[in-house]
Amino acid sequence: MPFNISDSIPVLPPSAAVYLLLVSLPVLVISETTSSLAGHAIFKIICSTAFLSGPLLLKEWSPYDTLVIYGLALSFIGDICLIPSGSEYYDASSKSTEASKGPKKGATSRDAPKEVEISTSFKLGILAFAGAHIAYIIAFLRNTDEVSQSTLVITFAASMAAGKWLGAIYPGPTSTSWSNFLNLSIAGEMRPLVSVYATIISSMLAVAAATTAPASSGWPRQRLLGAIMFVLSDLFVATDAFGDSDVARGVKKATVRRNSVVKIAVGWGLYFWAQMILAGTLYV
Repeated sequence: MPFNISDSIPVLPPSAAVYLLLVSLPVLVISETTSSLAGHAIFKIICSTAFLSGPLLLKEWSPYDTLVIYGLALSFIGDICLIPSGSEYYDASSKSTEASKGPKKGATSRDAPKEVEISTSFKLGILAFAGAHIAYIIAFLRNTDEVSQSTLVITFAASMAAGKWLGAIYPGPTSTSWSNFLNLSIAGEMRPLVSVYATIISSMLAVAAATTAPASSGWPRQRLLGAIMFVLSDLFVATDAFGDSDVARGVKKATVRRNSVVKIAVGWGLYFWAQMILAGTLYV
């Protein structure tokens, strides 16, 4: 039976999966803040297993179920691809170069961001998550009573504008109040890749906002809640991967993680519970 605490919250997958995430997610946060790469890898995979295991065990898959499960499976693959190597996780061989020598006129007083070398595994992870969002988009469009064209266009435009403002889409060299607000440095081949990803996830958010689950569903906006949480969690990924940080100023990564408990907990929490909420739509 689905794990349904009350009618006031979204439906979630079976209780075993929920309890698995409730136990493993705090341990993942602890592993991250104590800079345990083994703990990071093991408990990240366990958390990912939590949102994928329940749907995989369903006896029958509808077309909607199949597409969502594809999305969850691709997300699982993406999670594995984003597990860093030892040299990336620790300080030993972190590589960065200055993106610019100093802020230009009109920029904030924050330091210019750094261009960080991105691994092939990370790039594959982005592609896997892009595929997951495409699967969710198709699933939402195929399982809806109606599509609000105006909501679709407005939400997509607003999301893309926000992405440009925050710096996810072809950010400028410096951060201002009007551009690259998160002070991201996305260089070279990563610029089109991240921009395409931002376009896809904006489309997923727009489709989730513009569609509603069939009238029989107890939580018709559950998909939108999951999509919003997913987008917010990606902001944490972007700032961690491409943002200006204390690491660029010589602070050890272990120290940064130890001082970022709340940020880590919120970022991971948004992501994994977003996936659980999306997985829960298979039980509505």
